[in-house]
Amino acid sequence: MPSRRAYLSALGAVAAGAAGCVGRVRDALDDDPAVTGPCDDPDRTWPTAGGDAGRTGRTDTAPPATDADAVDLLAGVRDDGRRRLASSLPAVGDGVAYVPTGGGVAAVDVDDPASDPVWARDLDADVDAVPALACGVVFAAGLNRLFALDAETGETYWQADVGGHEATAVAPSDETVYVAGVAPVAVDVRTGDVEWRADGGDTLAVGVNGVYSTRNANGVGDLYAHDSEGEGRWHLAPGKIVGSASVLDRTVYVADNRGTVYAVDATTGVTRWSRSLDGVEKVHSGLAVRGDDVVVPAGTGDRSAVLDAATGETRWRADTGIVTGRPVVGGDWVAFGRTNVGVTVYDRATGERRASWTREEYDLGTVDGLVPVEEGFVVRGGTTSGLALIR
Repeated sequence: MPSRRAYLSALGAVAAGAAGCVGRVRDALDDDPAVTGPCDDPDRTWPTAGGDAGRTGRTDTAPPATDADAVDLLAGVRDDGRRRLASSLPAVGDGVAYVPTGGGVAAVDVDDPASDPVWARDLDADVDAVPALACGVVFAAGLNRLFALDAETGETYWQADVGGHEATAVAPSDETVYVAGVAPVAVDVRTGDVEWRADGGDTLAVGVNGVYSTRNANGVGDLYAHDSEGEGRWHLAPGKIVGSASVLDRTVYVADNRGTVYAVDATTGVTRWSRSLDGVEKVHSGLAVRGDDVVVPAGTGDRSAVLDAATGETRWRADTGIVTGRPVVGGDWVAFGRTNVGVTVYDRATGERRASWTREEYDLGTVDGLVPVEEGFVVRGGTTSGLALIR
């Protein structure tokens, strides 16, 4: 006999077809299972886009060996015999990659990707955002709904009438999950209840001082700051912004489409420094930051850079070619997914190239993003919507 949670999950999937009705069903029943597990989650490798709620791109993993192999991470994820595709990069925790597959989410064992998925859940929704992991739950955002799924089974806890479609639309912090769609929304992790809504952007990053969202409309870029209660703090319009902000140590870092990088005080909104970089254009995904380094991808330009986080002065630059995905920053290394070349790891201090895995050798397609796993990378092919595991 199916469990009550499974029954509620099936009921929710049916109800999700009618716009706006999920919340009314949930309120009427008032018995969707609440999330009750602990929220420490110590073994999350890459719990959401950018690696953490601040979108810093930091990881404590090691990169692949120079002679690593490449396998198809989606080899076992099939629908009527056809391989499913990835609508964005996965979140990774406890050796499992949680992959958005357009209409739902599939959980794939990173150590055995050729086998059947751990679970696969059809959500009857366009899931384009990178999922977020917290409290033993996978938070998956469709355009109009947020789903809370049990990380071990894929069964549904609750659904909320909020959603977003950008890769960086979802980020957890403590017992709140933030979602950026039309504007930022704060949702209770346990119950799915909306705590607040605010005027802001459609990508977001979360820091100790609050929530920072970006919006691009009519060629004008906006950066909004809200505190943890949803109250507006400040608003800047530095220029057209496509990628999300990165937040670390009470500073917000963002790049505009002209290749200018800004460091903004997270509390006051005062610009601490700005730097315009030749060879950097249209940074689609955002920056990375760790310690004293701000890592700037080339975007649709041809040269990536590492800047001093305190002053904005250039530490080193590399002729990477186009880099449309967010960089990944390890303890002493930096990795770029070079769109037309492959994946390259550089020494974080000197910029010396350490290792490369080329598109041709590893059959990567165009590279539009990286997710680190222990001693490896998950690479998304922009033209194929496939995921390759280099390990």
